[in-house]
Amino acid sequence: MNTKIQVINFYTFMEKYVVFGPIVVFFGFFLLLIIGFFALIGKLFIKGKNQAWIGEVIEKVVFEKEDDDTHRKSRLLSLKVKLENGEVHSIPARVDFYNKVKVGDKLEKKKGALWPEII
Repeated sequence: MNTKIQVINFYTFMEKYVVFGPIVVFFGFFLLLIIGFFALIGKLFIKGKNQAWIGEVIEKVVFEKEDDDTHRKSRLLSLKVKLENGEVHSIPARVDFYNKVKVGDKLEKKKGALWPEII
């Protein structure tokens, strides 16, 4: 009789692992994905703040796209900037900054700042 109780206890013990094991594994994997995503966002944010450069605006770009479902148009503004080392970067711009900047203006992005300034 004692062995029957032990067998029943073993089965109820194993049933918990069979039922809850995959759920724990799924949520553990999901948690790792979330932590990895936020680590990547943090790394990109810190990398952007640690950059410093000086360059000249060579082109102002307006990209318009229309949503197929709502037919709503949105405009994306960017500036093409040629840096002192010869590289060309596309910098997103706010509307007020885009309207202030002219082709040929010099921009400087200081280390720790999120956006460049006109110099």
